[in-house]
Amino acid sequence: MSDPKTPPSTPRGFSTDDLGSALSEILDHVDAAGWGQEPSVFALAPTAVLAQQAPDVLGDGADSVLTPIEQECPDLDAFLASAVWPEAVAGAAVAIEIVVAPPAPGDDGTPRYVVDGTDPAAGDSDGASEQARLVAGVLRGGPDLAIMRLRHQPGEEIETLTHPQLGTELRAALAGTFTPDDPGA
Repeated sequence: MSDPKTPPSTPRGFSTDDLGSALSEILDHVDAAGWGQEPSVFALAPTAVLAQQAPDVLGDGADSVLTPIEQECPDLDAFLASAVWPEAVAGAAVAIEIVVAPPAPGDDGTPRYVVDGTDPAAGDSDGASEQARLVAGVLRGGPDLAIMRLRHQPGEEIETLTHPQLGTELRAALAGTFTPDDPGA
């Protein structure tokens, strides 16, 4: 039986709220760098484990349960297809810029989006499309979540949104980075 005063040494037992806090921290981090950024990938490490094993990497305000650690990612598709996380990594997240467009005729009413700059037809001529930032994350063998923030002007209220269908493909790809390849398949 483990001592309740001892920080967890394995990345298990984190909640959707813990994941949401880490994703919000990532969103604030990438927002601070401005627009026009390439996708960013983050490992989510248990802060308690980092405090024990690498206290020099934590800042003074390290009060989150999970600490995002930005990874080198020159090609997001290649990264998602080949990434394997060490056992100590509790989760992963990706931040990307997207264009949110109104539902297409005949759709179920759900807004659609594309990665910013990948679909010239995404921006429509009536100006109904909006730039946004999407951060999707997963925990090893556990919850996943995506949050989005529309691009806002200085002085406007900042609103962070989520929806169960937001970023489902990206969340599935991230979850796949925690599934070991089956050599017999």
